[in-house]
Amino acid sequence: MLNIIEATLNEVKLGDPQHYRNMSVFPLLFSGKSKLEYSMLGKALNEGHIMITEISENGSVPELKLFNMSESYILLLDGEELEGAKQNRVLNTTLLVYPKSELKVPVSCTEQGRWNRVSAAFQHSGKFLFRRARGNKMSSVHQSLKYGQGYRSNQSEVWNDISQLQYKRSIHSPTSAMKDIYDKEKDNLDDFLKAFPLIEGQCGIIVGLGGQVVGLEYLSSSDRYLDVHRQLIESYTMDALVENLSGENPELTLEESQRFLEQIWSA
Repeated sequence: MLNIIEATLNEVKLGDPQHYRNMSVFPLLFSGKSKLEYSMLGKALNEGHIMITEISENGSVPELKLFNMSESYILLLDGEELEGAKQNRVLNTTLLVYPKSELKVPVSCTEQGRWNRVSAAFQHSGKFLFRRARGNKMSSVHQSLKYGQGYRSNQSEVWNDISQLQYKRSIHSPTSAMKDIYDKEKDNLDDFLKAFPLIEGQCGIIVGLGGQVVGLEYLSSSDRYLDVHRQLIESYTMDALVENLSGENPELTLEESQRFLEQIWSA
């Protein structure tokens, strides 16, 4: 397996840089074919191949139940948001779900002001947790794992990050829902999306804010990556919108991106 991963990573190349305001994106390109066939969460939910519900009638904030009724592997990505049931949630880790299986899924709440059922099952919200909150959540999950507490996040920290984003963007949500912030920022999100279009063979991105690398996203298949490109760009855009957008906006350089990529691959 490690040989397969190494061979795949060696074929990944950097595309031409894309810049807009204080955000830079270097597309990651891969012309090969994934060794594993899988579907993405959003598509699987939309096509009825899987179902995600509350863990019980009463529900439990940090856990949901997933049923994969299909013959396919399903990939769930850390930070993907689910909408509905008793309150919106985001995934606490990346999971590859086996065909014809069911499991408990660790999650965090992204809608602090609601705990009442609006649907029997969840749907994909089409959103990812924004970068700063996702990084903080990941750190707290790692701490929980370190102490044998499973994939639990610091829920208060997640709520605080969302509250800070609402405050900085002067947006009110009656239930403090992260999705409401994204919906009200649609015009700004669309402007950034136009600047960072999906290109042929793209399987990921390196993202810079203010000239500094802030994240890398990579999937083993360009066919699968296209399902989440828009969502990932939007999630980084939310962070870009609370950075300084006036004055000089240094661009992330090719050299810095290449150096970061080499460090990741050699880790």
